Amino acid sequence: MLENISYFIRFIHGKSGIIFYAAVLCMFVAGCSTARLNEAAWQDKNLTAVWPPPPEEGRIKILKVIQGAKDVLGASSGLTKKIFDYVTGNKEEYIDFYTPQCIAADGNGLIYVADPSVGLVHRYSMADKSVDYIFQAGEKRLLNPVGVALDNDNNLYISDSQIAAIFKFAPNGDFISQLDSSAKLQRPAGIGIRSNGDLLVADPVANKVFIFGRDDKFKGELAGGDFSESFNRPTYLTVDKQDNVYVTDTMNFTVRVFDSNNRYIRSQGQLGDVPGSFARPKGVALDGDGNLYVIDSVFGNFQIFDQKGQLLLYVGQEGSYPGEFMLPSGIFIDRNDRIYISDTFNHRIQIYQYLKKKVN
Repeated sequence: MLENISYFIRFIHGKSGIIFYAAVLCMFVAGCSTARLNEAAWQDKNLTAVWPPPPEEGRIKILKVIQGAKDVLGASSGLTKKIFDYVTGNKEEYIDFYTPQCIAADGNGLIYVADPSVGLVHRYSMADKSVDYIFQAGEKRLLNPVGVALDNDNNLYISDSQIAAIFKFAPNGDFISQLDSSAKLQRPAGIGIRSNGDLLVADPVANKVFIFGRDDKFKGELAGGDFSESFNRPTYLTVDKQDNVYVTDTMNFTVRVFDSNNRYIRSQGQLGDVPGSFARPKGVALDGDGNLYVIDSVFGNFQIFDQKGQLLLYVGQEGSYPGEFMLPSGIFIDRNDRIYISDTFNHRIQIYQYLKKKVN
């Protein structure tokens, strides 16, 4: 039975204040949230910045900054602190973000954030104002969770770089299994999923991208014989609508692109200190128009390229104000073109909106 047990701590903001749950038999009492966040609730009215600024037509606007659980629960923390201290011995009111990295979201307000420094994955439901923490997979305690991804059935995958394993959870939070260990993972990081269910995992120590099938069995590696170069710290990856794969080859300072048959297509970017080049590329994602977004942790921004490799725009700079970043790492874009950025050393995530070009 132990292999099906998950652990959680949950906080929900209700009409009578904060309700606390702790259990060991299931992670989400009511299962995966089906609530949908009201469109107006995405926008913090105090945030108005757009990129590029007027008089040019805005293409990116900032929606929200989330520092931690309080920004989701939105309630007094006194009762929560007392209960949390009693159960865990932790003197913090909540487990807020410490070094957030990879992000996955369902587009309805449910957000998963891997936080390796505290050994857990945050689960925020902005729609029903609840917060959960995933820190156990069967008998194994998560140690350094880095990657998160949701498949088409809303199963959650978590990569743990210290355990060197990938774990799978059902939409209701039940732990399902550890993926096939024959892949010889060393320090798995970013995860991407193709439309056929294939799971791709970047491993920066093995310098490989591993492929698992829909059945979670190891299938092989991404790069074929046509890829004459070699990866140097591949860390993050994403998959487009045509099942092409974009891999951040961090210490080669570029993004490698492979087609649906794992054939190498091209690279995007090179080492440099001007827009269009990279100093330390990290997370990658694509919007609904196929534009490629690349986080650069040194520049403190994300750059946006079209499919021809042309730089369209860059957003952000080093700093701690909204719209600024301190060593950002992960990025995720949901089906509504909302952009989630893990602002790692500002200990927060920021959410933006891609604005499609107006048609006259």
